[in-house]
Amino acid sequence: MPKTKVDAMVGLINFSYLNHGHSQEDTHANAIGGHVYIHSPELYGLSVGVAANFATWTGFYLHNDPELTGPYPSHGMAALRNAYLQYTYGPVVLRGGRLFIQTPYANMDYYTFSPRAFTGVATVIDIIGGGKSDQWSGTGPLQLAGSPATLSVFAGRMYGYESRYSPEFTTGNRYSSTHNNGFYVLGARYAGAVVGNPYALQAWYYNFYGFSTLFYGQADLCHPLSSGQSLFAGFQVVSQGTSGTGSYLPELNATSVRAEVYGTKLGYAFNDNRDSVALVYDYSPVNYSAFRHGGMLHPYNDLSGTLYTTTMQTGISDYGPGFAYGITSNFSLLAKKLQISASFIRYLVRYGYGGSVYTYNGAYGFPTGEAIPNQNLWSMDVGFSYDLSSVLKGLTVADYTDISVAGNRAGYPHYTNPYFSNRFYLKYHF
Repeated sequence: MPKTKVDAMVGLINFSYLNHGHSQEDTHANAIGGHVYIHSPELYGLSVGVAANFATWTGFYLHNDPELTGPYPSHGMAALRNAYLQYTYGPVVLRGGRLFIQTPYANMDYYTFSPRAFTGVATVIDIIGGGKSDQWSGTGPLQLAGSPATLSVFAGRMYGYESRYSPEFTTGNRYSSTHNNGFYVLGARYAGAVVGNPYALQAWYYNFYGFSTLFYGQADLCHPLSSGQSLFAGFQVVSQGTSGTGSYLPELNATSVRAEVYGTKLGYAFNDNRDSVALVYDYSPVNYSAFRHGGMLHPYNDLSGTLYTTTMQTGISDYGPGFAYGITSNFSLLAKKLQISASFIRYLVRYGYGGSVYTYNGAYGFPTGEAIPNQNLWSMDVGFSYDLSSVLKGLTVADYTDISVAGNRAGYPHYTNPYFSNRFYLKYHF
């Protein structure tokens, strides 16, 4: 019988934001915090899971960022983000209550001490093949990514969520605090091989009640070469429309949603397929009179890397319609203890607005004021993580930096917007 699983972490996080295109006041945050995740043994297929997260302001900076410890005057957050009952029977696992899920457009966005959590019911079913008997006895989220099954499906009905900024569950979302009916999601993933060339296909459908429907599809292909090398390719598509169940769009000064994104990735992997370099591209066409003339709505995820050209602070999902292209890379050094990532992405968006992606008080959901035609941006991300287990087992240090600069072809000087963000982590898992 699987034993009780425990995942505990304490650490320190330091965030810095410098956004001199809009404010001369830099924002810094420094906090200590962590989590305790517990999953009980199984009895007659039943088990329970809990997850407690906390973060406390260190007082190191005068202006504390609410992203880490909650909005002012709060100097800390503590929340029971998971409290679910799980039932497992053969290839079926079912969870209900407070839980983590990891899907392309409803996920944890786990880069602070407080990942996004949901209230509802979700299930994963391995249709063909399956994992180990204790696959779901751990403390991780329900997801299809990394499943050893040939064909798996995911279904979930969520009624509320708890954001990274709050210790309370709510029936609102990222776009509105108004009570709404949440969403449902259906997904499937199939993995196979043709003449020794592995591939994986996935498809997802969401209905964010009163906001939008969303389809996401992705195909990943790999062609192995000799000596731990391979060529790989990826393709993705997003198609989004207005949800037919009520409407909260008037709060966003919009009457409809229509957005598409088409992406491709071509790359080369080496060093036993641990390292990679890839060219990436995403395109989002204009759809006049819809929300932001073709912009996306994503009520339950941030810029979490779903699209190929997403960087730490920038992405077509918030800055589209338009297109983006660039290069991404990942490297493993020092016996895989040091992980390095770097990317350089160029954006050209048809209707720029100086980075005010969370303001919807103008026509079609744009911020009030004149949209800047053909605004261009470039963004560079560099990050590393280092395993310090040789000093103390479970200790890691990491740092991620994003530098973005916005300009425009029309020559508006106040939209030459430099932006810098840095995230430093010191974590001890035990």
